[in-house]
Amino acid sequence: LTTAWQVLGDPGPARAVADWTIQNLRVDSGALCDGPVDGPGLLDQPLYPLDTALEMADGLCDLAALTGTDRYREIARDAIGVFADATDRMGVEVAHFGTVASRVLRPRAVEVDSPAGSDLHRAALRLADHEAVVVPDAGSSDAARLLTDGTVEGTADTPADLETLLTDR
Repeated sequence: LTTAWQVLGDPGPARAVADWTIQNLRVDSGALCDGPVDGPGLLDQPLYPLDTALEMADGLCDLAALTGTDRYREIARDAIGVFADATDRMGVEVAHFGTVASRVLRPRAVEVDSPAGSDLHRAALRLADHEAVVVPDAGSSDAARLLTDGTVEGTADTPADLETLLTDR
């Protein structure tokens, strides 16, 4: 849902789905369980799967950038933090864990002031690395900004300038 928001510029139900998941599947430790802790289900105990927590935390990092709400990033940090002592027991999941941890600790975003579909927006989608979030319709000018952990690293007014900004780092 957050990818659709980045591409189409329409938030759709992304925030509502995340908020429901946080409210209903997050436990006091910050971990995310695989289903409600009460009521009917297939198991008598909820599970706390790493891969599901990583997917949710990844989406929450996107949502934090798209909404400007740090709460989502804090929840993502808590959701993966419960697995921090288990990295030595992880298999291939450790790569995704590292990527999400990096995004939690050092978020990157390309804020594009023009609407989705503009030349600058399409260039941002094409050029941004896999850890960066493209935020369409972010302001009132016709520029784009590269932000790392909330700090503006540079600006661009054209797709060519954006390419230079994003590839010369």
